[in-house]
Amino acid sequence: MVTINLDAYFIHKRYDDGLLQFLKNDNYEEAHTYRLTMKNDGKLDQLYNVTMDLKFASWVNDDKQKIFDLADEQLRLFNRIAEVETDWIVYPLYYVAHQYLQIARKIRVKDDKMDKNAYLERCGRAIHRSFNLCLNDRNPELHEDRKTGCYLLANLEFKLYHLLGNRDMMKNLVKVLQSRGDEIPPLAQSLAALHSKHLVMFNYYMGEYYGCYESDFTKGHSFLSEALLECATNICDKQIDKILILLIPFALLTTRQYPNVNVWQEKLTDNFVALKVHEPIVSCLLNGDLKTYDTNFAKNEIFFLQNGLYVAMSLLRELVFLRLVKNCWKFTGMPSVLQLQAVATAYSKSAQGYKKRKPAKADDLLLDELECQLANLIAKNLVKGYLSHANRCLVLSKKLPFPSQST
Repeated sequence: MVTINLDAYFIHKRYDDGLLQFLKNDNYEEAHTYRLTMKNDGKLDQLYNVTMDLKFASWVNDDKQKIFDLADEQLRLFNRIAEVETDWIVYPLYYVAHQYLQIARKIRVKDDKMDKNAYLERCGRAIHRSFNLCLNDRNPELHEDRKTGCYLLANLEFKLYHLLGNRDMMKNLVKVLQSRGDEIPPLAQSLAALHSKHLVMFNYYMGEYYGCYESDFTKGHSFLSEALLECATNICDKQIDKILILLIPFALLTTRQYPNVNVWQEKLTDNFVALKVHEPIVSCLLNGDLKTYDTNFAKNEIFFLQNGLYVAMSLLRELVFLRLVKNCWKFTGMPSVLQLQAVATAYSKSAQGYKKRKPAKADDLLLDELECQLANLIAKNLVKGYLSHANRCLVLSKKLPFPSQST
């Protein structure tokens, strides 16, 4: 029998696994005795009673609603206690909030009598209170400031809003983090830096937000690259896969970097969705195959919508067309004046799947369409030159017709 003196944590302002073990909801039957004699306006007594009730209810496991209500009360009491504590309380606070979210997720699936999102929304209000307790700390001693835990609680909110599909709340949270950026410690100097999974999670959610919701692929690429670099050996393959699903198209759009699929296949397992979905896309970007690209896009359209990649993948078709134009330019001897009829022939063959039958001469409608697409490439500085509508040709720069970034 192990006796744990809970008074010591609040007297010495520190925590260890003993306190976390006490706060845990599923270890009632383990051989631990918890002792609490310290007076704290009744808040600690209430926390003790609620936590022990939660342990017992979780052990018996016969009333999901009661378990949820006790977890809600436990976090609310811990929020009240944390108001007068320093930074030492932050990780135990996160621990309780994370446990509450796990309980809310389980009951959300199993309870059909209540709105499935109602439990998560109620959980979100309590967790947001925890986040504000850290964000609004005014402790003059910076090394004791609870702001160091903002990213831990923000990760829980990101996860919760992701489950709810609430883009507006996610946007509000990002705005708060941005507006208070001068007050909050940098991510690398926060409590999250002591737990690599939190660094990965925060960078992933920020990358997803900017790339999938705001179509800011540069910022999305930056955050997701950090997330991938932070992935250590203890991070599961599933997390790496989730990062690569977003990172590969964002990298293609922003830096024109083509991942070496063969190298990735050697390092990763065959179960990686990112490789299965993006490998044919990468091949199309290298050879300008519009037909194969369109086929794969249609095949995975629902997947792209579910993962917020529809806009990014639509924009990648423009780069496939760019590759087609560049290949056509090389095939015709790299002239400074590229006839649109030659581009139209290559375009028709690519869009039809490179059939053996020679396509008919392009009509004015197709040439006008190609002029519009080429004008977009020129406007985005992917092609240097100008169009001559009267002569139906593309006049290219003699120095660098296709900037290095677009190769």
